Amino acid sequence: MDDAELVQQVQVAGALDRVTAERVMLATVVTLAERMRHDELVWLGARLPAELQVAVRAGSPSWQPFDADEFVRRVAERVGVEPQAVWTQVRAVLGTLSREVAEMEAVRLRLPREFDALMA
Repeated sequence: MDDAELVQQVQVAGALDRVTAERVMLATVVTLAERMRHDELVWLGARLPAELQVAVRAGSPSWQPFDADEFVRRVAERVGVEPQAVWTQVRAVLGTLSREVAEMEAVRLRLPREFDALMA
């Protein structure tokens, strides 16, 4: 899937404009890269468009085991909005990735069950 198609799917899923969809996608993938070990994201990163591959590599070299609320808070901070406002947008990104990129299933299985609501 190319970048434009992925952005369009996130736009539809989250009822977002293109700029917001792109910003939330990037912030979500960078935050995911902080949450997961690098070796857990290698296969996912290879299937993402180039800009998101860079975001996967830009994550923290050491993973940080934070919960789903902290995940959303970090995305909100990166996007510059309140966590309550970005929750559905994060869900649109992770849900789209889950539907469109088979490797997201392996990522989902490595996250605590509380993340399931964000990946629906």
